[in-house]
Amino acid sequence: MQATFWIGQAFSILAVIISFISYQMKTSRGILVSLSLATLMSCIAYAILGRAGGLWLNVICIVRNVCYYFKDKPILSSKLVPVVLAAIMGVAGAWSWEAYYSIFFVVGLVLNTLAMGYFGPQNLRKSILVTSTMILIYNIGPILAPIFTGTIFSGSAEVTAQIGKISVGGVINESVSIASAAIGLIRYRKKVDETAQNPA
Repeated sequence: MQATFWIGQAFSILAVIISFISYQMKTSRGILVSLSLATLMSCIAYAILGRAGGLWLNVICIVRNVCYYFKDKPILSSKLVPVVLAAIMGVAGAWSWEAYYSIFFVVGLVLNTLAMGYFGPQNLRKSILVTSTMILIYNIGPILAPIFTGTIFSGSAEVTAQIGKISVGGVINESVSIASAAIGLIRYRKKVDETAQNPA
């Protein structure tokens, strides 16, 4: 593997670490700053790994997060804001298209943008099970060509080249998001069941 691969992975892992730190933040502002910083690290990682879609769509994610944070401001309080942001995400995804696996990333982030704008906590967790799975597929997409296209890698050099595009941190981050969402839903269901069995 070339040095750029390891540098890219270092930034992707740094993004995961910062994301974990954001879970410990006590204020919305702290969470926003931490997540935006983590996304910036992801942007750098994707840029180094040569993943244009990952780079530009994450830049838009930073803008989206800021818009949602300031959603109480008149210009950003409209119910149409999530739709506009999702449309921008879709256009940017088409512009920065990489390969067949880009569809998972674009659709996943479009759905995630809409879910963040309109859903409550529980429905958002349900949506994460879908959107994070789609983004996870994008992250490992370069090595899935035989499955999606029926083509066979021409040799070990091509296999190595495709592996070199994978964001290890992205895979870890989405896997943790899926697990966290699932655990949150299970805990919520247990709480609802306990309340139903033991009404006040």
